[in-house]
Amino acid sequence: MIKKITEKDRSCVIEIASKIWEGDDYISFVFDEWVNDTDGNFAGLWENGKLVGFGRLKFLTPTDIWLEGLRKDPDSNSKGVGEKLSQYYYNYLQGKKITSIRFSTYFDNIASIKLNEKLGFKKVLTLSLKSLDLSKTEKNISEKISSNIDFKSIKQFVENSSYLQKSKRFIGKGWVVYKYSEKLLRTFYDDGNIVVWLKDGLIKGSGIWAKVNYPDVFWISFLEADNYEIFISIKDYFNSVGRKMGKEHFEILIPDNKLKEFCNRSGFESWEQENDFMLYELPQELINRITSGRM
Repeated sequence: MIKKITEKDRSCVIEIASKIWEGDDYISFVFDEWVNDTDGNFAGLWENGKLVGFGRLKFLTPTDIWLEGLRKDPDSNSKGVGEKLSQYYYNYLQGKKITSIRFSTYFDNIASIKLNEKLGFKKVLTLSLKSLDLSKTEKNISEKISSNIDFKSIKQFVENSSYLQKSKRFIGKGWVVYKYSEKLLRTFYDDGNIVVWLKDGLIKGSGIWAKVNYPDVFWISFLEADNYEIFISIKDYFNSVGRKMGKEHFEILIPDNKLKEFCNRSGFESWEQENDFMLYELPQELINRITSGRM
């Protein structure tokens, strides 16, 4: 039986999550948000009265779907958990107008990759997830750093950036990846989460950070700098912001451009290897079959 997860299922969900990622799974941090999201669909699979797996469908926009949090109880012998939950979501999407269905995964999540490639998902982007502990020493903030910038200028800078080009116009908020749009950039701008490095009134670097549900993580969604010194200035500014928020380390998704060199040079590291973050999407032909009920 598959049905939506409710508050009463919290302990079962957390118990399964505690067995994954060496007990460092993020599900416990997002459970309340997922359960209370009336637009999304946080569902579980029960067999013989026991929860054996779960996943979540999220609407990034009214027509863009994000799949996340697919988990199976490692101690369960149940077969086809992922396929059953996927079919449940396909049925849920019948009759809806959908333009994209995507998910992200770590490079060594072989079971998930094989399952979703079997279902028709195609890998469309590979990035490097980098991490760095925040410095406990307060850095001097460059006077060229400013958060006072007009939207038109930052929009032009971001849209012409190497970061956006090399990331195929995707921007991450944690492991959830959004297709770039002016509306998305406006949300960062209105939240005051954009900083620029100015010289003679011109933007020579910019950083954008996102609020995520990982309590220790300061997530950098976008970073572009003309040179290493500008990169360091923006990083030091973010270090100050992150410390005030009680964060412990940075995380950022990096395309294959000079930002990777800057991050490596300044101490950012991969968990196991570079090119470890993968974005998958379902071809439009298959989406059309799902929404028409022909899958």
